[in-house]
Amino acid sequence: MMEDKSFTVELKCLFCDCPLKGDTEKEYVSGDMLKCQECGELNDYDALIDVAAEEGKGVVADHEQSEIDKIAKNLFK
Repeated sequence: MMEDKSFTVELKCLFCDCPLKGDTEKEYVSGDMLKCQECGELNDYDALIDVAAEEGKGVVADHEQSEIDKIAKNLFK
């Protein structure tokens, strides 16, 4: 049986790759621009979410492959 697993992906500046720190009280939505505290560039919310979603898929795929490798190793001892 697979365990429930949660993963976290940081939103990173599309220009300098630093983690973005925003107002935790504010909810961001499509069309918003988030200013990077490091380089000052404006990041498009939708692009940030797209990049984070792709990164998240990669993290999950890596985890799944690791779990499959463990199961296969146990099956063929």
